[in-house]
Amino acid sequence: TRYWAIEWWLYNEPSDQWFLIDLLRKGLDAPDFLDWNQNSATFSGVMEDWQQMSRDLGIPITHWIVEQNGAQRFLLQYDHVRRWQSKNSVQIIPHDTYRNKASKEFGVQMIAPAFKFGRIRLPGKATSAHESGRGWAMKLVDEVTRYPQASTDDCVMACWFALFQGQYL
Repeated sequence: TRYWAIEWWLYNEPSDQWFLIDLLRKGLDAPDFLDWNQNSATFSGVMEDWQQMSRDLGIPITHWIVEQNGAQRFLLQYDHVRRWQSKNSVQIIPHDTYRNKASKEFGVQMIAPAFKFGRIRLPGKATSAHESGRGWAMKLVDEVTRYPQASTDDCVMACWFALFQGQYL
């Protein structure tokens, strides 16, 4: 509830590799994630910004995976979120953190082989308005290499959401 970790992943099926395109880890409120301004009839927030960037790159985001309680509490209950999904032809998939978290096969540990065998690819060069790509990716690296003893686990959880749900898409 204090910090959000939002990760944008691109999966390349032929190579079975996951590419981290962007990572945002900071305190946010629900409207910072996705909001609707009735007066200007516009959407705003991280979801809208990243969705537009993905369209501009020619590889539109097709799925947003959100922690189950966040999806129920902040997103799926609102009409503007359903309109945004329809406008962008995207699915919002709730991820149940508690059911599989400790499972060796389906829990957070399932992402270890993807890192070990190079199926996770992280940026190494500067990106547009961000600090160096490697700099913000190191937030994920720090958590992955220290999990479960890391002081935070927001980024590793977001990575797990993507890889776990990605096997079913």
